[in-house]
Parts: sequence; C-alpha cells; structure tokens
Amino acid sequence: MGAWGVGSLDNDGSQDWLTDFGEFGASAATDILDACSDAIASGYVESDIGTGVIALAEVVAAALGKPDEDLADQLEDPVENHKDALLDVDNVQARTSEALEALMADAETSELYDLWAEADELDDWLTQMKTLRARLDAA
Repeated sequence: MGAWGVGSLDNDGSQDWLTDFGEFGASAATDILDACSDAIASGYVESDIGTGVIALAEVVAAALGKPDEDLADQLEDPVENHKDALLDVDNVQARTSEALEALMADAETSELYDLWAEADELDDWLTQMKTLRARLDAA
C-alpha cells in the first residue's frame, strides 16, 4: 500500500511529481498544468493529476517565499535548482491557484475530493488545501 495522507506531500502521487520536478524542472510544471487544464476542460480531474498539482502548488509557494515550514527541507533543493525557470512559466502562480480551486470544487469534477469524502477526511483535506491556496495566493 502506498502513502496516503491529507498533507500536500503525504502521498505517492505528490512525491512522484516532486521527483519529476527535481529531475525535469519547469517542464514538469508545464506538463502538470497542461494536463490539469485539459482535465478541467473535460469535466473531471483524476487523482494522479490532482496530487501533482498539489505538489506543484507547494513548490510554487516555496519559490515565491511562502513555503510550508514543515516541508521546507524537502523542497529546498528542487526549488533552488529550478526556481528561475519555474517562475518563468507563463502565469504559473495564477494557473496553479486555479487548478487547486478545481480540485476543491466537488466530487463530480475532482477525484481527490471524492476520495477524501469517501474516507471521511474531506474537511481535513479541504482545510489543508485552503491553507496551501492562501499561501500561494499571498505570495
């Protein structure tokens, strides 16, 4: 069984995306944002895309000076290595914030929303996501 928790990087999907970001930098950000935009347009964001978006949001917030203090050590190297290219991605902050909003919409359009509702942890997950989005938007 893989890792699964309400924290931003408490699951395998987010960790996998963070590994990709460490290796590929800004192209990993562009890829997950494009995948999420396509999923939103189709009406449903699957969990693998959602967990990548959440990891991206943590990375963007950290790059903009608003890291989650509990994740700072884990994000330090990948953010420092790719910060400039990441922040050069067109509208990366706004697009990431919009993608997070889509994940928190409802079970009809977001698999993560549905999974957390089924696990009776939706309120905890939404609190984490709202805090993340607030840090991202405040940066």
